[in-house]
Amino acid sequence: MDERIGSKATLARHELNRRGLIKGSLAGGASLAAIGSALARSAGAQEGQFRFHLQSFLGPGWMEWEQLLPRYIERVRQASGGAIEITAHPPGALVPTFDLLDGVSRGVVEMGYAAQVYWRGMLPFTQWTWGIPFYFDRLDHYDYLWWEAGLNNLTREAFATQNVFFLGPIYSDEWGSTISRVPINRLSDFEGLKIRSSGIGGEIWRSAGASIVTMPGEELYTGISTGVIDGANWGSPYGMVATRLHEVAKHYAGPSLIAFDAEDMFMSMDAYNGLPPELQEALVLATRVFALERASTSTYASARAFQTLEEAGVTVAVLPPEDVEEIRSLTDELLPGLAEDDEYTKRTLEIINETREVFRRRPAGF
Repeated sequence: MDERIGSKATLARHELNRRGLIKGSLAGGASLAAIGSALARSAGAQEGQFRFHLQSFLGPGWMEWEQLLPRYIERVRQASGGAIEITAHPPGALVPTFDLLDGVSRGVVEMGYAAQVYWRGMLPFTQWTWGIPFYFDRLDHYDYLWWEAGLNNLTREAFATQNVFFLGPIYSDEWGSTISRVPINRLSDFEGLKIRSSGIGGEIWRSAGASIVTMPGEELYTGISTGVIDGANWGSPYGMVATRLHEVAKHYAGPSLIAFDAEDMFMSMDAYNGLPPELQEALVLATRVFALERASTSTYASARAFQTLEEAGVTVAVLPPEDVEEIRSLTDELLPGLAEDDEYTKRTLEIINETREVFRRRPAGF
Protein backbone atom coordinates (compact mmCIF):
# COMPACT_ATOMS: atom_id res chain seq x y z
CA MET A 1 0.00 0.00 0.00
CA ASP A 2 1.24 3.51 -0.80
CA GLU A 3 2.83 4.98 2.33
CA ARG A 4 1.03 8.27 1.66
CA ILE A 5 -2.32 6.61 2.35
CA GLY A 6 -1.24 5.86 5.89
CA SER A 7 0.19 3.02 7.93
CA LYS A 8 -1.86 -0.05 8.71
CA ALA A 9 -1.79 0.82 12.40
CA THR A 10 -3.14 4.31 11.74
CA LEU A 11 -5.87 3.00 9.44
CA ALA A 12 -6.84 0.34 11.96
CA ARG A 13 -7.14 2.96 14.69
CA HIS A 14 -9.28 5.17 12.48
CA GLU A 15 -11.45 2.18 11.56
CA LEU A 16 -12.11 1.33 15.20
CA ASN A 17 -12.97 4.95 15.96
CA ARG A 18 -15.23 5.12 12.89
CA ARG A 19 -17.12 1.94 13.75
CA GLY A 20 -17.67 3.08 17.28
CA LEU A 21 -18.92 6.44 16.08
CA ILE A 22 -21.34 4.93 13.54
CA LYS A 23 -22.57 2.28 15.99
CA GLY A 24 -23.36 4.93 18.58
CA SER A 25 -25.10 7.10 16.01
CA LEU A 26 -27.22 4.24 14.69
CA ALA A 27 -28.19 3.21 18.21
CA GLY A 28 -29.54 6.72 18.71
CA GLY A 29 -31.56 6.58 15.48
CA ALA A 30 -29.41 9.17 13.73
CA SER A 31 -29.89 9.91 10.02
CA LEU A 32 -27.18 9.46 7.40
CA ALA A 33 -26.72 13.22 7.40
CA ALA A 34 -26.24 13.22 11.18
CA ILE A 35 -23.75 10.36 10.96
CA GLY A 36 -21.93 12.24 8.20
CA SER A 37 -21.79 15.40 10.31
CA ALA A 38 -20.35 13.39 13.19
CA LEU A 39 -17.75 11.85 10.86
CA ALA A 40 -16.81 15.26 9.49
CA ARG A 41 -16.49 16.74 12.98
CA SER A 42 -14.31 13.83 14.09
CA ALA A 43 -12.11 14.46 11.06
CA GLY A 44 -11.95 18.19 11.76
CA ALA A 45 -13.59 18.91 8.38
CA GLN A 46 -15.74 21.90 7.55
CA GLU A 47 -18.74 22.09 5.23
CA GLY A 48 -17.61 22.47 1.61
CA GLN A 49 -13.97 22.07 2.58
CA PHE A 50 -13.21 19.57 -0.20
CA ARG A 51 -14.47 20.41 -3.71
CA PHE A 52 -13.91 17.91 -6.52
CA HIS A 53 -14.77 17.78 -10.23
CA LEU A 54 -15.87 14.40 -11.64
CA GLN A 55 -16.05 13.61 -15.36
CA SER A 56 -18.34 10.78 -16.43
CA PHE A 57 -18.23 8.68 -19.60
CA LEU A 58 -22.04 8.47 -19.51
CA GLY A 59 -23.90 11.73 -20.07
CA PRO A 60 -27.33 13.28 -20.66
CA GLY A 61 -29.99 10.74 -21.56
CA TRP A 62 -28.49 8.06 -19.33
CA MET A 63 -30.14 7.43 -15.97
CA GLU A 64 -26.62 7.07 -14.55
CA TRP A 65 -26.09 10.73 -15.38
CA GLU A 66 -29.62 11.91 -14.66
CA GLN A 67 -30.30 9.93 -11.46
CA LEU A 68 -27.51 7.73 -10.12
CA LEU A 69 -24.57 10.14 -10.25
CA PRO A 70 -26.59 12.90 -8.53
CA ARG A 71 -27.62 10.33 -5.92
CA TYR A 72 -23.97 9.31 -5.49
CA ILE A 73 -22.88 12.92 -5.12
CA GLU A 74 -25.60 13.58 -2.55
CA ARG A 75 -24.74 10.41 -0.63
CA VAL A 76 -21.07 11.47 -0.46
CA ARG A 77 -22.13 14.94 0.68
CA GLN A 78 -24.30 13.53 3.47
CA ALA A 79 -21.79 10.85 4.51
CA SER A 80 -19.12 13.55 4.78
CA GLY A 81 -21.35 15.92 6.70
CA GLY A 82 -21.24 18.33 3.78
CA ALA A 83 -17.44 18.43 3.75
CA ILE A 84 -17.13 16.88 0.26
CA GLU A 85 -18.82 18.61 -2.66
CA ILE A 86 -18.60 17.01 -6.13
CA THR A 87 -19.46 18.69 -9.43
CA ALA A 88 -20.21 16.30 -12.32
CA HIS A 89 -19.19 16.93 -15.94
CA PRO A 90 -20.43 15.03 -19.04
CA PRO A 91 -18.22 13.00 -21.42
CA GLY A 92 -15.34 14.94 -22.95
CA ALA A 93 -16.12 18.16 -21.07
CA LEU A 94 -12.70 18.47 -19.43
CA VAL A 95 -10.57 15.79 -21.13
CA PRO A 96 -11.24 13.28 -23.94
CA THR A 97 -12.98 10.16 -22.64
CA PHE A 98 -10.10 7.80 -23.41
CA ASP A 99 -7.65 10.21 -21.69
CA LEU A 100 -9.64 10.40 -18.46
CA LEU A 101 -7.33 8.22 -16.36
CA ASP A 102 -4.35 10.28 -17.48
CA GLY A 103 -6.28 13.48 -16.79
CA VAL A 104 -7.01 12.37 -13.24
CA SER A 105 -3.41 11.25 -12.81
CA ARG A 106 -2.20 14.75 -13.78
CA GLY A 107 -4.81 16.50 -11.67
CA VAL A 108 -6.66 18.09 -14.61
CA VAL A 109 -9.81 16.64 -13.03
CA GLU A 110 -9.98 15.11 -9.56
CA MET A 111 -12.36 12.20 -10.21
CA GLY A 112 -13.31 9.95 -13.11
CA TYR A 113 -16.11 7.49 -13.87
CA ALA A 114 -15.46 5.29 -16.91
CA ALA A 115 -14.78 1.64 -17.90
CA GLN A 116 -11.83 -0.55 -16.93
CA VAL A 117 -11.07 -1.67 -20.49
CA TYR A 118 -10.37 1.93 -21.56
CA TRP A 119 -7.04 1.81 -19.70
CA ARG A 120 -5.62 -1.35 -21.27
CA GLY A 121 -3.02 0.74 -23.14
CA MET A 122 -1.58 2.00 -19.83
CA LEU A 123 -2.51 -0.97 -17.67
CA PRO A 124 -2.98 -4.13 -19.81
CA PHE A 125 -4.56 -6.16 -16.99
CA THR A 126 -7.69 -3.96 -17.09
CA GLN A 127 -8.84 -5.81 -20.20
CA TRP A 128 -9.48 -8.78 -17.91
CA THR A 129 -10.74 -6.99 -14.82
CA TRP A 130 -13.30 -5.40 -17.18
CA GLY A 131 -14.71 -8.83 -18.00
CA ILE A 132 -14.23 -12.16 -19.76
CA PRO A 133 -17.08 -13.74 -21.79
CA PHE A 134 -19.16 -16.29 -19.88
CA TYR A 135 -16.81 -16.45 -16.85
CA PHE A 136 -19.32 -15.26 -14.25
CA ASP A 137 -23.07 -14.76 -14.50
CA ARG A 138 -24.18 -13.52 -11.06
CA LEU A 139 -23.74 -10.15 -9.43
CA ASP A 140 -22.78 -11.63 -6.06
CA HIS A 141 -20.00 -13.59 -7.78
CA TYR A 142 -18.62 -10.38 -9.26
CA ASP A 143 -18.87 -8.61 -5.93
CA TYR A 144 -16.97 -11.44 -4.20
CA LEU A 145 -14.34 -11.43 -6.96
CA TRP A 146 -13.63 -7.74 -6.40
CA TRP A 147 -14.03 -7.17 -2.68
CA GLU A 148 -13.12 -10.52 -1.16
CA ALA A 149 -10.91 -12.41 -3.64
CA GLY A 150 -8.42 -9.56 -3.97
CA LEU A 151 -9.14 -7.94 -7.34
CA ASN A 152 -9.93 -4.59 -5.74
CA ASN A 153 -6.63 -4.50 -3.83
CA LEU A 154 -4.65 -5.46 -6.92
CA THR A 155 -6.32 -2.75 -9.00
CA ARG A 156 -5.63 -0.13 -6.30
CA GLU A 157 -1.99 -1.15 -6.25
CA ALA A 158 -1.72 -0.79 -10.03
CA PHE A 159 -3.63 2.51 -10.24
CA ALA A 160 -1.36 3.93 -7.54
CA THR A 161 1.53 3.65 -10.01
CA GLN A 162 -0.36 6.26 -12.08
CA ASN A 163 -0.91 8.55 -9.06
CA VAL A 164 -4.58 7.50 -8.98
CA PHE A 165 -6.63 5.97 -6.17
CA PHE A 166 -9.10 3.31 -7.34
CA LEU A 167 -12.30 3.83 -5.34
CA GLY A 168 -13.94 0.67 -6.64
CA PRO A 169 -15.60 -1.14 -9.53
CA ILE A 170 -19.00 -0.08 -10.84
CA TYR A 171 -21.01 -3.03 -12.13
CA SER A 172 -22.61 -2.36 -15.48
CA ASP A 173 -25.41 -4.74 -16.41
CA GLU A 174 -24.32 -6.67 -19.50
CA TRP A 175 -22.05 -6.34 -22.53
CA GLY A 176 -21.52 -8.02 -25.88
CA SER A 177 -24.82 -7.79 -27.73
CA THR A 178 -24.53 -5.98 -31.08
CA ILE A 179 -26.76 -3.30 -32.59
CA SER A 180 -26.19 -2.85 -36.30
CA ARG A 181 -27.34 -1.39 -39.61
CA VAL A 182 -27.54 -4.87 -41.18
CA PRO A 183 -28.93 -8.18 -39.85
CA ILE A 184 -26.64 -10.42 -37.79
CA ASN A 185 -28.14 -13.87 -37.38
CA ARG A 186 -25.00 -16.01 -37.38
CA LEU A 187 -21.42 -15.54 -36.21
CA SER A 188 -20.39 -15.64 -39.88
CA ASP A 189 -22.49 -12.49 -40.52
CA PHE A 190 -19.80 -10.41 -38.79
CA GLU A 191 -17.51 -10.95 -41.77
CA GLY A 192 -16.72 -7.68 -43.50
CA LEU A 193 -18.51 -5.48 -40.94
CA LYS A 194 -16.95 -2.53 -39.10
CA ILE A 195 -17.85 -3.03 -35.45
CA ARG A 196 -17.10 -0.74 -32.52
CA SER A 197 -15.97 -3.13 -29.82
CA SER A 198 -13.47 -3.68 -27.01
CA GLY A 199 -11.45 -6.34 -25.27
CA ILE A 200 -11.72 -10.02 -26.03
CA GLY A 201 -15.21 -9.53 -27.47
CA GLY A 202 -13.69 -7.46 -30.23
CA GLU A 203 -11.10 -10.17 -30.86
CA ILE A 204 -13.89 -12.74 -31.21
CA TRP A 205 -15.62 -10.66 -33.90
CA ARG A 206 -12.24 -10.04 -35.56
CA SER A 207 -11.68 -13.80 -35.77
CA ALA A 208 -15.08 -14.00 -37.51
CA GLY A 209 -13.92 -11.49 -40.13
CA ALA A 210 -15.03 -8.13 -38.71
CA SER A 211 -12.93 -4.99 -38.58
CA ILE A 212 -12.77 -3.58 -35.04
CA VAL A 213 -13.05 0.17 -34.49
CA THR A 214 -12.24 2.06 -31.28
CA MET A 215 -14.72 4.86 -30.64
CA PRO A 216 -16.03 6.56 -27.46
CA GLY A 217 -19.70 6.20 -26.64
CA GLU A 218 -20.53 9.82 -27.36
CA GLU A 219 -19.55 9.30 -31.04
CA LEU A 220 -21.50 6.10 -31.72
CA TYR A 221 -24.75 7.67 -32.91
CA THR A 222 -22.97 9.71 -35.58
CA GLY A 223 -20.65 6.83 -36.41
CA ILE A 224 -23.53 4.47 -37.18
CA SER A 225 -25.79 7.02 -38.85
CA THR A 226 -23.02 8.08 -41.27
CA GLY A 227 -21.82 4.53 -41.96
CA VAL A 228 -18.39 5.00 -40.41
CA ILE A 229 -19.23 1.84 -38.47
CA ASP A 230 -21.81 -0.86 -39.23
CA GLY A 231 -22.57 -1.70 -35.64
CA ALA A 232 -21.49 -1.49 -32.04
CA ASN A 233 -21.09 -3.37 -28.80
CA TRP A 234 -22.25 -0.71 -26.39
CA GLY A 235 -23.38 -2.35 -23.21
CA SER A 236 -26.89 -3.57 -22.76
CA PRO A 237 -30.33 -3.18 -24.37
CA TYR A 238 -30.82 -0.24 -22.05
CA GLY A 239 -27.46 1.21 -23.13
CA MET A 240 -28.47 1.03 -26.79
CA VAL A 241 -31.71 2.90 -26.06
CA ALA A 242 -30.10 5.46 -23.74
CA THR A 243 -27.68 6.39 -26.55
CA ARG A 244 -30.60 6.35 -29.06
CA LEU A 245 -28.78 3.88 -31.31
CA HIS A 246 -32.12 2.22 -32.08
CA GLU A 247 -32.94 5.30 -34.15
CA VAL A 248 -30.13 4.63 -36.64
CA ALA A 249 -29.58 0.85 -36.35
CA LYS A 250 -32.54 -1.48 -36.79
CA HIS A 251 -30.98 -4.87 -36.03
CA TYR A 252 -30.01 -6.19 -32.62
CA ALA A 253 -28.22 -9.49 -31.97
CA GLY A 254 -27.46 -11.35 -28.77
CA PRO A 255 -26.61 -12.98 -26.53
CA SER A 256 -24.60 -10.72 -24.24
CA LEU A 257 -21.15 -12.13 -23.56
CA ILE A 258 -20.38 -10.60 -20.15
CA ALA A 259 -23.01 -10.46 -17.41
CA PHE A 260 -21.63 -7.43 -15.50
CA ASP A 261 -18.68 -5.72 -17.14
CA ALA A 262 -16.67 -3.49 -14.84
CA GLU A 263 -16.83 0.27 -15.00
CA ASP A 264 -14.80 2.16 -12.43
CA MET A 265 -14.66 5.17 -10.11
CA PHE A 266 -11.26 6.68 -9.33
CA MET A 267 -9.67 9.88 -8.12
CA SER A 268 -6.39 11.73 -7.97
CA MET A 269 -4.11 10.22 -5.33
CA ASP A 270 -3.24 13.73 -4.19
CA ALA A 271 -6.92 14.58 -3.72
CA TYR A 272 -7.58 11.27 -1.94
CA ASN A 273 -4.59 11.67 0.38
CA GLY A 274 -5.78 15.17 1.25
CA LEU A 275 -8.87 13.68 2.92
CA PRO A 276 -9.01 12.46 6.54
CA PRO A 277 -9.44 8.65 6.76
CA GLU A 278 -13.10 9.00 7.82
CA LEU A 279 -13.92 10.88 4.62
CA GLN A 280 -11.87 8.51 2.48
CA GLU A 281 -14.07 5.74 3.88
CA ALA A 282 -17.20 7.74 3.07
CA LEU A 283 -16.17 7.91 -0.59
CA VAL A 284 -15.35 4.20 -0.78
CA LEU A 285 -18.64 3.13 0.81
CA ALA A 286 -20.66 5.46 -1.42
CA THR A 287 -18.89 4.00 -4.45
CA ARG A 288 -19.77 0.44 -3.46
CA VAL A 289 -23.43 1.38 -3.04
CA PHE A 290 -23.37 3.10 -6.44
CA ALA A 291 -22.00 -0.09 -8.00
CA LEU A 292 -24.94 -2.16 -6.80
CA GLU A 293 -27.45 0.53 -7.78
CA ARG A 294 -25.93 0.74 -11.25
CA ALA A 295 -26.29 -3.01 -11.78
CA SER A 296 -29.81 -3.42 -10.42
CA THR A 297 -31.39 -0.35 -12.03
CA SER A 298 -29.82 -0.92 -15.45
CA THR A 299 -30.80 -4.61 -15.46
CA TYR A 300 -34.42 -3.58 -14.92
CA ALA A 301 -34.10 -0.82 -17.51
CA SER A 302 -32.80 -3.36 -20.05
CA ALA A 303 -35.90 -5.48 -19.57
CA ARG A 304 -38.05 -2.44 -20.29
CA ALA A 305 -35.88 -1.42 -23.25
CA PHE A 306 -37.14 -4.26 -25.42
CA GLN A 307 -40.52 -2.56 -25.71
CA THR A 308 -38.78 0.58 -26.98
CA LEU A 309 -36.76 -1.50 -29.46
CA GLU A 310 -39.91 -3.21 -30.70
CA GLU A 311 -41.79 0.06 -31.12
CA ALA A 312 -38.84 1.48 -33.08
CA GLY A 313 -38.99 -1.44 -35.52
CA VAL A 314 -35.74 -3.06 -34.38
CA THR A 315 -35.49 -6.78 -35.15
CA VAL A 316 -34.05 -8.90 -32.35
CA ALA A 317 -32.08 -12.09 -33.00
CA VAL A 318 -30.07 -14.51 -30.88
CA LEU A 319 -27.12 -16.42 -32.32
CA PRO A 320 -27.80 -20.17 -32.51
CA PRO A 321 -26.44 -22.46 -29.75
CA GLU A 322 -23.61 -23.79 -31.92
CA ASP A 323 -22.34 -20.25 -32.53
CA VAL A 324 -22.52 -19.46 -28.82
CA GLU A 325 -20.47 -22.58 -28.09
CA GLU A 326 -17.94 -21.46 -30.69
CA ILE A 327 -17.65 -18.11 -28.90
CA ARG A 328 -17.01 -19.94 -25.62
CA SER A 329 -14.29 -21.99 -27.31
CA LEU A 330 -12.78 -18.92 -28.95
CA THR A 331 -12.58 -17.22 -25.53
CA ASP A 332 -10.49 -20.08 -24.15
CA GLU A 333 -8.33 -20.17 -27.28
CA LEU A 334 -7.74 -16.43 -27.59
CA LEU A 335 -7.17 -15.48 -23.97
CA PRO A 336 -3.65 -16.97 -23.52
CA GLY A 337 -2.37 -15.22 -26.63
CA LEU A 338 -3.96 -11.89 -25.76
CA ALA A 339 -2.81 -11.81 -22.15
CA GLU A 340 0.27 -9.68 -21.59
CA ASP A 341 3.21 -11.15 -19.70
CA ASP A 342 3.29 -8.41 -17.04
CA GLU A 343 2.96 -9.17 -13.33
CA TYR A 344 -0.42 -7.47 -12.86
CA THR A 345 -1.97 -9.48 -15.70
CA LYS A 346 -0.63 -12.74 -14.27
CA ARG A 347 -1.99 -11.95 -10.81
CA THR A 348 -5.32 -10.79 -12.21
CA LEU A 349 -5.93 -13.95 -14.20
CA GLU A 350 -4.85 -16.07 -11.23
CA ILE A 351 -7.47 -14.39 -9.01
CA ILE A 352 -10.17 -14.63 -11.68
CA ASN A 353 -9.49 -18.26 -12.57
CA GLU A 354 -9.24 -19.46 -8.97
CA THR A 355 -12.50 -17.71 -8.04
CA ARG A 356 -14.28 -19.02 -11.12
CA GLU A 357 -13.14 -22.57 -10.42
CA VAL A 358 -14.57 -22.52 -6.89
CA PHE A 359 -17.96 -21.24 -8.08
CA ARG A 360 -18.04 -23.89 -10.85
CA ARG A 361 -17.69 -26.68 -8.28
CA ARG A 362 -21.20 -26.06 -7.00
CA PRO A 363 -23.53 -28.63 -8.61
CA ALA A 364 -26.33 -27.32 -10.81
CA GLY A 365 -29.60 -27.02 -8.92
CA PHE A 366 -28.02 -26.30 -5.53
